[in-house]
Order: sequence, then structure tokens, then C-alpha cells
Amino acid sequence: MRSYWIVPAAALLLSACGSGDGCEAPAKPVLLNAKNLSREQRANALGVPPDRVPQESVTESPAALQAYDDYVARHNDAAQAAYCVDNEAYKARTMKDEMSSVAHAIMATCKESGEGNALAAVLRYRNCAIGNK
Repeated sequence: MRSYWIVPAAALLLSACGSGDGCEAPAKPVLLNAKNLSREQRANALGVPPDRVPQESVTESPAALQAYDDYVARHNDAAQAAYCVDNEAYKARTMKDEMSSVAHAIMATCKESGEGNALAAVLRYRNCAIGNK
């Protein structure tokens, strides 16, 4: 008569076992192209309000084209650096080393100087690996 509680208890124990790692690898960033910038992105590149940028792409001045190229380069560099940090933190999510040591290794690998970003990424993926969101 007492064995009726064994099945739910066994199911609970088996559900508690497992990797608990519900982390997903970071997605590769979508890189911008100067020819395909939206009106808002062109306004950001020029440092003007969007209403001062024409709706359609017309022949732009060389200074504007250079501003677009610079904007795209900065955006793409930042996106790739952030992806590198997230990807390395994802790969190191189950390491048992100190967080600061892992963050410094990530910073060296990605050639980044922002320790706070690296530490945040390490913490986020470690929490994810143990089942916390």
C-alpha cells in the first residue's frame, strides 16, 4: 500500500537530473551595408534629425558617403566585438574558474577593454547553464 508514492517521487528525481543547460548560442550579428541604410540610420550617421534626410536615396555628397561608411564601420565593429564576447562566454559557461579570470581571458581573445561587458556575459551564460534565466 505504501508504494504508490514511489512513481511520483522517481519522476521528480529524474526531472531534477539533467544538464539544466538551456542556453542558446548567440546569433551572428547582421552586418550593415552603407548602400542599404534606412533613413534613421542615415540620419544617425550624419548627426541630424531624420526629417532632414531625404526619403529616397539621392546622389549624396562625398562627405555624406564618408559619414555613412564610418557609421557602418563603427556599427559592424561593435556588433562583431559584442558577438565575440557573447560567443566566448557561451563556450565558457560551464568552466569552474573564477569569473574574473574567465572575463580576462575573453577580453584578451576578443581584444576588448570592457571588463564589465565580459563579466556580464560570463554571469549571464553561467546563470543560464545552471538553469536560471
